[in-house]
Amino acid sequence: MKLVFECGLGTNNTDYPCNMSIDGTPGASLIVWRDYFKNAQIYGADIDKNVLFQEDRIKTFYVDQLNTQSIETMWKKIGIENFDIIIDDGLHDADANINLFTNSFNKLKKNGIYIIEDVYLYILNDMMEKLKNFNPELVVLKNKNIKYPSNNLIIIRND
Repeated sequence: MKLVFECGLGTNNTDYPCNMSIDGTPGASLIVWRDYFKNAQIYGADIDKNVLFQEDRIKTFYVDQLNTQSIETMWKKIGIENFDIIIDDGLHDADANINLFTNSFNKLKKNGIYIIEDVYLYILNDMMEKLKNFNPELVVLKNKNIKYPSNNLIIIRND
């Protein structure tokens, strides 16, 4: 892996939807990616400007997944294409997921992988239908104690 991008740094500001609560550690997953992929450059983005940061091999940018212009502006600022992996762990909303995917899938290299994390069961069918032309793979993680489990993944390969 040389280039990894993740949308959703994990804000701990409870004013934002899909926050990690005040006990969360923004950017922790980017640090894990950097440490795991020893030679990769890691890029991230979030709607909460207060959690953006830069460290060794990590750069982060502002993005609003519901705003196409914001996504386009973010990619222009990043100025890189051919990502090995793009992960959407942001807003966890079908419209936001589809908008980010539509405006980001072309940033994947051939054989790159696009992952949409934390997809709720109640929107899975809609998401799979909207993405059907890209041959999405589905990983459903069930928990009998939760009415609408949200730990499901949609994986799309750039074949």
